[in-house]
Amino acid sequence: MLKRLALLTSLMAGPAFAAPAAVIFINGVQSTFDDSVASMLVLKGNLKAKKLDKNFVYGNAYNTSNGFFSDLWQVFQQKNNETQDAKNFWRMLDGGTAQAGWMSQAIYDKYLNAFSNSSMPELPEHLKIYRQYLAEGRKLVLVAHSQGNLYANAEQNMLISGPKNMQGKVSSVGTASPTQHLMPGSSYITSSWDQVINGLRLIKTTLPSNISIGFHPTQDIMGHSFVKIYMNTEYPAAEQVLSKVSQQAV
Repeated sequence: MLKRLALLTSLMAGPAFAAPAAVIFINGVQSTFDDSVASMLVLKGNLKAKKLDKNFVYGNAYNTSNGFFSDLWQVFQQKNNETQDAKNFWRMLDGGTAQAGWMSQAIYDKYLNAFSNSSMPELPEHLKIYRQYLAEGRKLVLVAHSQGNLYANAEQNMLISGPKNMQGKVSSVGTASPTQHLMPGSSYITSSWDQVINGLRLIKTTLPSNISIGFHPTQDIMGHSFVKIYMNTEYPAAEQVLSKVSQQAV
């Protein structure tokens, strides 16, 4: 009886991981590679300073910037490919024939090729990075800023719906999110003072704001910066983001 209870408890606890989690930063628009690395290092430094780091490894899934107007056009393409609910993602792409939550390798390859040749050219490289960490027995937490959230949602869908089914092994913590849904086990923080997301919300559906940070024009007049606003430990968003990353990483 005790053995059965122990087995049930272990099953309810979810998958065990052989190594500490990988925390991967995905940048938004108009970010250089150096900007992306700097943002990741601020995230890492804040987690360590708050003693929330649990021997994590850190990395970047860089979203290339091609200038403001090109980046903006790419965001609108990605928004047009969104669905209202994660479970309908593959049904929408396949015209209603694909099963949500499962794909054959052939279908997976088909969509990977379609995305990488249209609105998400970095997708294959990002997924390669993630699979390397997963192969090491790590859980993945994608920390996304702005447009990076659109990448994070699509990439989680690929990993969870793909033939290897990574459900429970990957989640995201979004900041300044332009998406309209969350993947299972994920979370987000968007400031009600974020004028970039507020502007997008006038013409596209997004998740609602869920924190008030206030107006800080000396830091960022648009209230959108990852480092100056969402990772600024003087404002309330940083503590929530850091706590969510730490919680989702175990």
